[in-house]
Parts: sequence; C-alpha cells; structure tokens
Amino acid sequence: MSQQPPNGVFLLETIEIDDAHTGEGRWLTVEGKKKMTAPEYRELDRMGNSASSRHGARITNFLLHTQEGNGTAESLANYLNDPGHGASYHYTVRDGIVCDVVDTDLASWSVLDANSYTINLCFAGSRAGWGPDDWAQIDRDIRIAAWLAVQDAKKYGFATDVIVPPYQRRDGISDHKYVTECLGIGNHTDVGYNFPWPRFLRYVREYAAGTPQGPPPNAIDDAYAANSWLGRRITDGELSTPDGAGRFARFEHGYIYWHPSIGAHPIPATLWGRFEELRWEAGPLGYPVTDRAVLNGPDGQPWGEVQGFQGGALYRRDGKGAYWVHGAIRDRWNRSGSENGVLGWPVSDEIPWDTGTYQEFDQGRVYWTPRQTLATVTADGIDKPLHDPQS
Repeated sequence: MSQQPPNGVFLLETIEIDDAHTGEGRWLTVEGKKKMTAPEYRELDRMGNSASSRHGARITNFLLHTQEGNGTAESLANYLNDPGHGASYHYTVRDGIVCDVVDTDLASWSVLDANSYTINLCFAGSRAGWGPDDWAQIDRDIRIAAWLAVQDAKKYGFATDVIVPPYQRRDGISDHKYVTECLGIGNHTDVGYNFPWPRFLRYVREYAAGTPQGPPPNAIDDAYAANSWLGRRITDGELSTPDGAGRFARFEHGYIYWHPSIGAHPIPATLWGRFEELRWEAGPLGYPVTDRAVLNGPDGQPWGEVQGFQGGALYRRDGKGAYWVHGAIRDRWNRSGSENGVLGWPVSDEIPWDTGTYQEFDQGRVYWTPRQTLATVTADGIDKPLHDPQS
C-alpha cells in the first residue's frame, strides 16, 4: 500500500478503509484480523426514569424507530425523560449525536408487550413515510445505529442477523414494523420498506465480522441449576413442544420452557394453571420471555408475582388468582403506576365491551376501543375518569 500506518502502531496486517460517506481513509486492522473501528459520534448521557425492569427477560432484538417529528437527538431525549409521556427509547440519534435515554439493562417504553426483550433506537427527526433520498441524507446516523446494534448484540448475546421485510421471527436486528407484522403487537409501520436495508445490512456485517460464537449452552439444565425452588426433576430429559420449535421439562414446583429465540425460563406452579387455561405456548400468551419476579408491597414484604410472556404478562396477587394483562390496556395501566398505582392489581382478564374490551382492577377499570384507551377510578360505586398524562 502507498501509505504507512500511524507512527508508533505496529500492525501485522493493515488495510485502509475508505469511508463512502466522509471520504476519510482509516487504518483498521490488528494482528491479521480485519476489524472495523467505531464510527465517529458524540455520546450524551440523558438517562431518565421512563423505564421498567426486564424481570429477567433475555434480550433478543434490537429495533429501529422513526420519530414522526422534527426533533433533535437531545430534544427528543428530553421529551422521553418525562415519564408522563409514557414513551421512551434506549437511544436517540441525529446528526452524529447519540443520546443514552434508558439503560439497556432496563426496558424502554417502545413496543408494548415486546419491551422486556428488545433494545430500541429512534432516529430523531425521521418519518416512516420517507423515501430513499430522505434516508440517504442520514447515512452517517444509519452507520452509527448499525454499530450500536452490533455492540449490544455482543454484550447481551443475541444474533446480529438483520431481519428485513418480509420478516421472520428470530433473534436479530429489525424495526418497529417487525413487531407489528411478525410478533402481532401494535400497529406501527416504522422504519418500513423504504429504509435502506441493504446498506444497513452491509454496515452490520462490517461491524459484526469476526464475532466469536461459543458453543450453545444446555439452557434448561442451566435454568434449573439457577432456580432451586423448582424442586426435584420429574421429566426424564426434555420434551418437544407441539410447534417443534421449543422444549420443556417438568419439575416438582413448576416447568421450564425453552425457545431458541428467547432462552429458558421457569414457570412456577402458582402461575402454571393460568398458563394451561390459555393453551400453554400455543395460546395467546406464547412462550415465557422473563423469569417469575416477586413483587413487594409498600411495606417491603412480598405482595405477589409477575411473569412476562410473548403476548403479555400474568399477574397474581398473593391469595388471589392470576390474570392476563396485555396490549394497550397493559400499557395504560403501566402509565398509571401498575400495581402500585391508583388502579391497583388486576382482578379480571379483558372483558368484551361494545366495539372493544375493558379490564377490572382493584380500584377501577381500563377501557379499550379501536380509537382510544382510557382508565377510570371507582369511588363510591361511581366511575371517574383518570387523567392520562400522555394525552
């Protein structure tokens, strides 16, 4: 090559990469392995409180979003940091600035029932209706998004496959439209078909090159070793689920279910009956995506439990039954403070009503129709509307 590496750096093999966007050449390889360096960007700490626990969910997907507005990375982060708005992303990106809004160990408020197992990035100032020329203007930010996606995939152990339209359900990197079309959650269409998927895929492959792949773990055995409360093992080995994709095993005090895209999670006997009533993993709940989490009351003592599934969550208050909370009603209930808010614990599943449904809680109910979701608080037998700070 005509140029030499920078002074004081000895490389066993060197290449020079010409950045198509900036025209800058950079030395990138060390010890014989071709390796891309991070794109240049400025990272700002804008961490707020618009987040929830993942309750032990294994992260399986990194998702891209559009803002549908004209904000900057910082102005969008400031908006998301008001929990009353009921929305957040892990990252906002624009013009080479990355704002960290939610710690990736926590769930952002981005994709309803998929929040617990996804990482979410929003291109500030972008729109789902953009065409190829619009996306070409932010190529630098697209490259940054690819870098962040690969780094998080390495950190949390999910695949760096880019899942493009038409979608297939699996570990990897995709967009909000994947959640709508493939997971059946919500109705968003961003970033959509006009996003430059081939270019993004090329960037992801560059950054993911050389990522070591270890041997697959025996996930059910590992989950059993980490949860002694399950008691003795009853199933000899593992059994296949009817869909052929998963495995499960029975134990004295529960079951462990495994799916290749989700991992292994134990379901305690206290929630198993409700899971069975909803037709196990073949029903609307799907596979578990988190371990069971014990919830404490205001006095710090155990109050009940929750477990997340692909299609929502099961909540059970001690001494009561287990109820399924999901979709827009769950999202609205979360914004009211979940079981610690004014509505309290769920005391029913969703009940059909007019053109929609409603769900009963200790201190009120949440209604859903195709046009809106609203909550009421019961006082003296009279329903009073509960103000939604997002409205």
